[in-house]
Amino acid sequence: RREPRPSPATVVAALGLCALTLLLAFRTDVVRAAPGAASLYARIGLPVNVRGLEIARVTSVEEMENGVPMLLVSGEIGNVSGETVEVPRLRLAVLAGDGRELYAWTTVSGRRELAEGETATFRARLASPPAEGRRIAVRFLNSADLPHGDDGA
Repeated sequence: RREPRPSPATVVAALGLCALTLLLAFRTDVVRAAPGAASLYARIGLPVNVRGLEIARVTSVEEMENGVPMLLVSGEIGNVSGETVEVPRLRLAVLAGDGRELYAWTTVSGRRELAEGETATFRARLASPPAEGRRIAVRFLNSADLPHGDDGA
């Protein structure tokens, strides 16, 4: 007797299901290898956090200091991974109302690493911020931001 063989369509469907399962189960590794995949995962409701860190509670205040306008930005960095994580430099940007980046600078959080579940605050100052600035974007510095590919972590 011969055992019945699965049809080619069944084999293709099984292989596709296995590939999909692997792409979902190892999505952090996929995004590390192909950073562009992060937006695809986010679109299907599965955002990927490769660093294991989150930026939260960002606030900005404009003040005058010795007659010079100053922008003060503060916030928190939280470790959402299950291990101790190095904290890279932060990249801050002043954005116009239409989303154009007007000015960018970097700062450090004051902590080199955070243990699991730990948080740290950051503060940054910018003298004479662009008058047409409407909001602040804060993210972690990455290798694409630097000429030599060092992300400062």
